[in-house]
Parts: sequence; C-alpha cells; structure tokens
Amino acid sequence: MKKYSIIIFLLLILSCPVLADVYNSPSNLESISKQIPKIGSIKCKFRQEKFLQNISKPLISSGDFEFIENKGVYFHTLYPIESTVDYTNKNYKQINDIVNAISAKKYSRLEKEFDFFYEENGNKWTLGMKPKKNSNAYNYISSITLDGSDYINKIRIQQTNGNKTILWFTK
Repeated sequence: MKKYSIIIFLLLILSCPVLADVYNSPSNLESISKQIPKIGSIKCKFRQEKFLQNISKPLISSGDFEFIENKGVYFHTLYPIESTVDYTNKNYKQINDIVNAISAKKYSRLEKEFDFFYEENGNKWTLGMKPKKNSNAYNYISSITLDGSDYINKIRIQQTNGNKTILWFTK
C-alpha cells in the first residue's frame, strides 16, 4: 500500500507542469511582444469543436483557414457542410481586430480590453487573455487562449454562458 502511495504521489508531482494554467502567469505587453513571433499571412487546415450547454456532443467542423495580414480571417468550411465565413466586416470586427493585433504584435490595441497571461516552454508558447470588466467583451467572453510556436496552433474561446469553442490549425 505504501508503495502505491509513493507512486501516486510521484505521478501527481510530475504531472503538475502539465496541469499548469497560463492564467496563473500574468504578464505585460512588453515581455509578450518580445516572445511571440510576428505572424504573417497564412493558409492552413482547421478543425473546430464547439461545446454548447445542454448538448452532450460537440459540434465538429473542418476545412480551410486563411489569414491575410491587415485584411482579415476567412474560414472555408468543408465539413459537415460547405460554407465560407469571413471576419472582415463590421459584424466580426472585434475578432478580426484581435487576430490582426496579435499577428502584427500590436498588443497595445488590446490592452484596453484584456488582461494578459503568458507561458513559454521551449519554442512553444501560450497566450491567455481575459476581458477587463469595462471592456465590450466582458459580458460574453470569459477567456481566449492561444497556443503556438511559429504560428498559432490552437485557439480556445470560453464564453460566460459556459459555451466553449476550440480551433486547431495545421499546415
């Protein structure tokens, strides 16, 4: 019994870095902008899982993603049905502004709206953003978390109503 307790204890200790939460690492814009590479225009594949309250299975979609620097974000969904959504018009201005600001490393635009959190492990980084109480996003977004290396690999958006969206990007 003692042997199993030691093994469980060691597993818990060793798993702590895996369970670490970026939101325990507040950061400032100056240090973040030095760490995250500038991200230019990109085309890649995406996969999305949307978890909605009161629905037991996630809604899954996938297709092609394109980010054109200083212009906007485009999702060409191929599964489950074909459709195209662009985040260039005023209805999606905030999403487009966030992606443009991060890609151009112009975080000061976002400083009024969000508190920042940052962790780095080798060439991989995680950027967390939580809306400030006086921001437009505060009532509907709990957090936005981006994982990346030389480009953004994953985005998690947690809404205040409990819904969650996770996007994966692969070249």
